[in-house]
Amino acid sequence: MTEKRLEKKFIFQIGDRYVDYFLINGFFKKIFETRIINSIYLDNFDLKNIWDNINGFSTRTKYRVRWYNDINNSKVFFEEKHKSNQITIKQKYELGIFKDENSLIKFLDSEQFIKDITYKYQCNLNKILKVSYKRSYFIEPQKKIRVTFDENIFVNKNYKRKNMGIWLENNILELKYKLKDSNFCNELVKNSKLNQRNKKYSKYIQSFIDINESGLV
Repeated sequence: MTEKRLEKKFIFQIGDRYVDYFLINGFFKKIFETRIINSIYLDNFDLKNIWDNINGFSTRTKYRVRWYNDINNSKVFFEEKHKSNQITIKQKYELGIFKDENSLIKFLDSEQFIKDITYKYQCNLNKILKVSYKRSYFIEPQKKIRVTFDENIFVNKNYKRKNMGIWLENNILELKYKLKDSNFCNELVKNSKLNQRNKKYSKYIQSFIDINESGLV
C-alpha cells in the first residue's frame, strides 16, 4: 500500500491542553479507538537516515517495523517513509502475524529477513531503537484533514529490558492532508494560532538524540 500526502507537525509541552481547544473549535471528530503505536526503526551502520535529517537534506528516507497495542498474534508491518521537500510518500508491507514481541525480534534478526531487506534496499539495515506512544485519531467535518495526537512517548534501545528507556518531553499533533487541500489547511492553522508550534520534528531523530544524551546506550 502506498500513501502520498503532506504533513504538518505541532509541538506541545506535556500538560498543555491547547490541543483540546483546537480539536473542539475545529469540530474535529474522533474516528478510531485510541491505541498504542510501536515502531522499531532501522538504519544502516553509518546512521544515514539520521544524518540526512539532521543535515537538512530535502530528500530522505526512514525505515521502521510497526505494530499496534500488544502483538498477541496480530499483524506486523514494514514501512518505508520517503520525504521529498514537503511531500511524504509512505509504503507499507505486511511482514506477517507474530505471537509476541520476542518472536518478532527473532524474525528481524534472522538471516532470511536481513538478506531480503538488504537485497530490496541495497543496504544493511539494523535495529536502532524502539518508540512507543499513545495515539488518538480525528478528522474535521469536510474530511480534508486527518489529525493524530501522540502522547506518552517512550523510547527503548534494549530489547531484552523493555522497561529501560526514557520518556520524551513533548506531545505531537500532526495534520495530514493532500496537496490540493494545502490552502484549506494553512487557513485552519492560521485561524487556530498554531503557527508558532509548527516545527520540524521526527520521533526517530529526537529519540536517538535524547536516549544518547541520557547515557542509556
